Amino acid sequence: IIEAVYRYSSFQNVPLMLIASRNQIDWDGGYVNNWKTPSYISFLSLLKKQYQNADILICRDHCGPLFESSKIKDVYKTIDSDIENNFHLIHVDFSYYDVDYQKKLEESKKAIEYIHKCNSHTLIEVGTDRNTGENLKCVDEIREEFSYFNSISPIAFFVLQTGSLVKEINQRGSFNGKYLRSIRSGILDKDLRIKEHNADYLSKEQLRERNGLVNSMNIAPCLGILQTMTTIQRCNIHGVNFEDFLEESYRSKKWVKWLDKNNESNKFLCSIISGHYVFSSSQYKRVFDELNKHEDFKEVLIEAITLQIDHYIKNFDSL
Repeated sequence: IIEAVYRYSSFQNVPLMLIASRNQIDWDGGYVNNWKTPSYISFLSLLKKQYQNADILICRDHCGPLFESSKIKDVYKTIDSDIENNFHLIHVDFSYYDVDYQKKLEESKKAIEYIHKCNSHTLIEVGTDRNTGENLKCVDEIREEFSYFNSISPIAFFVLQTGSLVKEINQRGSFNGKYLRSIRSGILDKDLRIKEHNADYLSKEQLRERNGLVNSMNIAPCLGILQTMTTIQRCNIHGVNFEDFLEESYRSKKWVKWLDKNNESNKFLCSIISGHYVFSSSQYKRVFDELNKHEDFKEVLIEAITLQIDHYIKNFDSL
């Protein structure tokens, strides 16, 4: 997935962002390739040499309590490591911090000021709204929050709910364009750049209705699911057994938070949902190696992922 991002950016002359959450890659480890932040950056440096025209922002997603650890001191360890390793952007996210709204604002402000004290060039993404797909904050409150943060530091991306919500392997939300237009009507467009999280599984039509309202969007689950589904498809074609991989995925229980209308009895769906959490397992490595005996499986994956990236780029205008 990471190499597909670099390749697409380089070949198509399109700027893209890589966004690692703390549970994926962090200063002390993560489930993505068992990388710590420095080893991740070393890998990206190799890709940059291979794809010299790639324009990639290295970003921290969901930098806040409860994303891997609830301790504030660990949030700052992540920030320190990110700055040391030259991350371009940090998403300050205290939306899951179990305190009142005013305290979330104060802690977010402290984090932003700390980041800029360490490196004034680090871009800031921020928001306190937890993505549930419903119960959107009132327009005036959103405007006030943006103005509060923008007075501390120019905000590269402001995170707020749009109505979108990813569950299982589908987009379950409903985009609220009227809501975003109301917010934008009271803020200068040059100052407000909206980042939409949970933007996976969007159709051509759904992407186009965001044009002029959303400036950037995050996708990740749909790419992980795509790699899992492509793996299973190629296993079926070449007669490679993948049951131990699915079993490992199911045992991880990483599917729990993604369930919507199904439950744990739908074992196959649960395993598909959480497959990307165990790509670093010995079970997946065996499957990957077996498939490589039949074809260049990495290239098969990159081609499939590239098509998905292309779908978003060609139908979404972030300007």
